[in-house]
Amino acid sequence: MKEPGDLIGRKVSAISFVHDGVEFHFEGPVLHSRGDPQVGIGEAVYSFPKPGSRDALCLLVGATVVSLNFDDPRHLEFTASNGCRVRLPLRAGGVLNFRAAGVLRVG
Repeated sequence: MKEPGDLIGRKVSAISFVHDGVEFHFEGPVLHSRGDPQVGIGEAVYSFPKPGSRDALCLLVGATVVSLNFDDPRHLEFTASNGCRVRLPLRAGGVLNFRAAGVLRVG
């Protein structure tokens, strides 16, 4: 995986809640968000770690990334095949680091 657009077409294989954020696993590559992700389902928006957000994030497991928006330097957004919309805040200038281990760090 060389750039965020490479996530399009990849299946979300797991969501992990770790001590410094949330990890999105894509059958190999891992996107690590240290900010508080948001998930939109229909008209509802769930912000991690508020009530309902863990269940909303887990709905992504098994869905495929169908679109990705990186136009706003403050956020990385993607839409999944099940209609869930994910918004990941970028911190400290919105730097993305790609690692050989397949981890894409956001913020």
